[in-house]
Amino acid sequence: MSYLNYPYTEFITFIMPSFIAELKKRKVFNSAAIYLATAFILLQAATIIIPALKIPEWTISFLVVLAILGFPVVIIISWIYDISDEGFVKTESEQPRTEVEIHNQGMAKSSMVGILTSIVITIFMIYRGVDFFSTPNKTTSKTSIAVLNFDNIRKFKEYEWLGDEIAGNLSYKLGELSSIRIIDRFQILNKLGEVDPEKASILDYKIEQIAKNIDVDLILHGQFTIFDMDSTIKVLAFFADTKTFDQFSLMNEKYPLSELSDIPSYINEKISEYIKTNPRFKLVQQ
Repeated sequence: MSYLNYPYTEFITFIMPSFIAELKKRKVFNSAAIYLATAFILLQAATIIIPALKIPEWTISFLVVLAILGFPVVIIISWIYDISDEGFVKTESEQPRTEVEIHNQGMAKSSMVGILTSIVITIFMIYRGVDFFSTPNKTTSKTSIAVLNFDNIRKFKEYEWLGDEIAGNLSYKLGELSSIRIIDRFQILNKLGEVDPEKASILDYKIEQIAKNIDVDLILHGQFTIFDMDSTIKVLAFFADTKTFDQFSLMNEKYPLSELSDIPSYINEKISEYIKTNPRFKLVQQ
């Protein structure tokens, strides 16, 4: 009799208990629980450590994908092998002694293959849905924005970190707004790495290259100037339209240097408020 025609009630009565017992015997549940708990703790730690070390934000998404891909691997390994005093040893099933037990064991193995296949297909679909390496979808109703590092006008070396800090903070915080799509910074930096070194400092050239190679609506760029005499910092920010190359001002503010650590947050609040109140960024009903 074909397994596909096997009565549902008999499958529940005979096959599932055998299958679950086999999972328990091979400690699959224990391995899955330990893996999920460990992955959760590591990902929570990563969300704290990665921003503090200024590691690209896409790293967290990459780690999540790795954790998802690793789950079926752990299930398969725990099904086949067990840990003993001798290290990894192959787990042997108890030999069935009746024709019914042989049939049930075969169905249990078939069920295991089906579950693992479903997991792999689900993971593949999730992976295809992650677009931090991909080009944004042109049919989205959201306005896409690429954030560039802010320029240090006076080139003070002790403030070189600030331009990247401002851009990173903006990319993360603005990404929480539902009306816009923030282009992944790894994708931007990768394209900027292909820019002619002799023209790398020319803002218009960088904007042109990003507009040409990335499907994005607006490019957010800016600059800051340190004034020693009154210990202040002046911040300018602009949007550049990649279709018309028109530029419009977002902010022109001065802050005391004593509040330097809070300045990325101030800039984010100012630009976020602009986006929230500007009709251009309202979602279009599909």
